[in-house]
Order: sequence, then C-alpha cells, then structure tokens
Amino acid sequence: MLKIERQNLIDQELRKNGYVLVPELSEMLNCSEETVRRDLREMETLGKLVRTHGGAYLVEKYDKGYPIELRKSYLQHTKESMAAVAVSEIQENDMVMLDASTTCLAIAVAILQKNLNITLITNSLEICNLFSDVNSNVNLVGVGGVFRRRTLSFADPNTVEALRHYYADKAFISCPKLSAEHGLSDNHISEANVRRQMLQSAQTRILVVDHTKFEGTANHLFDGLESVDLVITDQRVPQDFEAFAARRQIRIEYAQD
Repeated sequence: MLKIERQNLIDQELRKNGYVLVPELSEMLNCSEETVRRDLREMETLGKLVRTHGGAYLVEKYDKGYPIELRKSYLQHTKESMAAVAVSEIQENDMVMLDASTTCLAIAVAILQKNLNITLITNSLEICNLFSDVNSNVNLVGVGGVFRRRTLSFADPNTVEALRHYYADKAFISCPKLSAEHGLSDNHISEANVRRQMLQSAQTRILVVDHTKFEGTANHLFDGLESVDLVITDQRVPQDFEAFAARRQIRIEYAQD
C-alpha cells in the first residue's frame, strides 16, 4: 500500500473515532508499527493530528486532554502497581471517592478484586459499568451531570453540587499535570472542578499520578499541592516537589513494579 493511501485511511479513522492506536493501525494497514509511527510523525508535521504514547488523536476545541481510549492503553502496568498501593489505604466500610481518570479505573478494578465492603462515589461511567454486572460488596453511588464522551465521565456544576452532599473517608484523584510551583492542573474546567470538590469533600485526600504527570502544567489550575495528604507515584519525584511535601507533611508512597 502506498504511503498516501495509508495516510488517507489513518485520516478516515481519526475523523471517525477521534483517535487511533498504533497496533490497531498496523494490523488494519498490514504494515509494521514503525511504518505507522513514521506516518503519524509526518501527519503531525502537517498539523493533521497530535501524537501521543501509542497512538494519535484529534484535538477538540478548548480541550487538550487525551481521549480515554488512549489513556487506558498507556502505562497500564504502572497504573496497576499504583492501584495496589492505593487500595492498601482503604479500610472496610470506608466511603471512597474516585474521579474519572484511567488511574482511578485501575483502583476500582483493584477494589473489585479485593472484594472490599465500601461505599464508592464516582463520576466515571467506566467505573459504574465495572460494578454493574458483578456481585460485589460495593455500594455504588454515581453522580450525574453533563456526559463527556471524550472521558466517559459526568462533569458539570450539577456533578459538583451532588458531591457537596457527601463527606468521604478518602478521595482518590489523578490529574494531567502537577508541579510544586503551580499545584494541580487539568485540561478541562469541568473535570478540574469535579476533582477540586472531591478533595474538599473528603477527610483523607490522595493523589495518584505516574512520573509523566510531573512534566509541565495544564491550562486549568484547580488546587495547590497542600490540598492533598498523600501522593502515590511510581518514580522518585522532583527535588522541589519532595521539599514542598516535606514542609507540608505530605506523605509520598512509591509503587513497586
């Protein structure tokens, strides 16, 4: 197949789904993954897409966030390792909040596997679906609002208002970017507001982020680092972050691969 034919088919998949994955394109186009990556690099140079780990996507207006399908495929083993640490913080009969990140989806899977007896509050359709067809000890509470297909989540002022009616034992959130200087940041204002409210509506506030989240800042700042009690990550954090955490008595726990 000629390069122009491959790239036209890639463009069609992007317009149909909003994203593409390298392994799936390799199979569909009957070519190597390296050939697909080369095509994606050329198409990014032409402004037709944005490459990311394992694929590419079309940027939505006012939203730089990755589609959930791409995020689910990235660093999956790392997310599972961090989820194991996160679940060790949960006690029987806790009320727990989870945001709509794929990191919190991994925590939900770990909760299900451990068969914990808890109340779980979430704005994630993926997490709700996870518990919908199985017998578990989880009392599931889904907070509604405007549905975002890009993240398979509910996020608007109604979601935030619903969260204000609860006070959880623990809230677990992730976020696209964080730094000692700017704090926690998100690509979408509605998701940022939901995460802020989850932190405000919990006794113990836990941030679960892999090492790539410590690079740069997203567009919507929603809270300072002092708003969390515990950070769970996979690699040594930057020195300025470690110093800030020590001053504010924020615990840092590292997942083991």
